[in-house]
Amino acid sequence: MQGKVKRNKSSRLIRRQQRAGYFFVLPWVIGFIIFFLEPLLESMWYTLNDVTMGTDGMETTFVGLWNFRYLILEDSKFLMNLWTVTADMLKQVAICTVLSLFIAVILIQNFRGRTIYRAIFFLPIIMTSGVVYSMVGSAVGSSALSGTGNAYLYGGVSIASLMQQGGVSPSVINIIMGIVDSIFAMITNCGVPILLYISGLQKIPVSAYEAAKIEGASSWDIFWKITVPKISPIIFLNVVYSIVDSCTAYGKGSEGNIMMKAIQDMGFGQTMKFGMSAAMAWMYFMVIAFFLLLSYLLLGRKANKIEN
Repeated sequence: MQGKVKRNKSSRLIRRQQRAGYFFVLPWVIGFIIFFLEPLLESMWYTLNDVTMGTDGMETTFVGLWNFRYLILEDSKFLMNLWTVTADMLKQVAICTVLSLFIAVILIQNFRGRTIYRAIFFLPIIMTSGVVYSMVGSAVGSSALSGTGNAYLYGGVSIASLMQQGGVSPSVINIIMGIVDSIFAMITNCGVPILLYISGLQKIPVSAYEAAKIEGASSWDIFWKITVPKISPIIFLNVVYSIVDSCTAYGKGSEGNIMMKAIQDMGFGQTMKFGMSAAMAWMYFMVIAFFLLLSYLLLGRKANKIEN
């Protein structure tokens, strides 16, 4: 009888949590229906048309699947850019997920100066936010920001200047700067996942660790059998966040996401091919949706069972 009462209380709690989740996403759903649903349907229609800008607005000529056929069979850059972005995304997701968890486990420990070290890891997120970056750009000047296009300005300009003064060859400087910028970008991308991991690690009851230690479990066993299962919903959340963050990043030149730049240039550059740009965007979206679905099948269902 007591077990039945506990199950009923647990089921009521789960239902309340589900309702709270629905209310949490309700503003986004309403905003999507009001502001984004119509442009989304229009972009789907544009993929099947040759779209030009006329005197009365957008003029469409139905061409069927010709835009998709051209991108797959005739465009030499599209599939190459898509493969490059996908490979970069997989690399960022793998490195960022593991590195963020490793740093979060360290920052969750009790040691002197823990708050300072947490602030250091979150500082790149603050410095590269839109408002702060705009303020720094106004203070430094537009000439200093030319060619950067994004937050990689802070990566290693001083290091490059010192190496140039020291007579280091440009090829060596480019290699070192590439490594420095990659490290800086990775730390920047790991800021939010680290914060989420810390939040999840703090919710693991201390009694679970104490019981495991009493049973003679090693630190390695505790990590894989207690820590990882308990934060599996956070791992899934960070994987989804990293996929979306990597696939929607903007940038200029060699920085940022080349697919986003190609879609923008196709639709709003010199070519002004809106139908082709819409087809590129939808094919790119299908690739992102595939990896999100794959991450749910591999991680999301198990995380959902553990959370419930």
